[in-house]
Amino acid sequence: MKRQMVLDYTLVFGALAPYAEAVRAGEALASVCQHCGHTTFPARIVCPQCTGNVIAWKKLSGRARILQRTAGPEQAFALVQFDGAETRSIVRLHAIDPHLSHGRLIAPHDELIGLWLGADAPDAGKED
Repeated sequence: MKRQMVLDYTLVFGALAPYAEAVRAGEALASVCQHCGHTTFPARIVCPQCTGNVIAWKKLSGRARILQRTAGPEQAFALVQFDGAETRSIVRLHAIDPHLSHGRLIAPHDELIGLWLGADAPDAGKED
């Protein structure tokens, strides 16, 4: 038996709305715990370090170091650490050569919110 199900929903970001709006614009907005100072990107309402729940916002450069990557025939993903953040993120790669060690956050190329990394200019291939 085969049935089709259609689901319409609205995703409400609440306290993370500033983060979601920044990501849609290709900007990195991190959360900073007001208790311990831990900087998290992607942003979180509860600090992963001390479980504090009072945050402030901090704009990051959007530049990230590629730590690990994986690629399929149509998509590539990477584990990255954004400059200024103490956490790591999974991103979708967009037009980044395999030899590059860094990229920069770009606006998502689809209608879903997500982290996309594009080529970083002008020193994209520079190794640390």
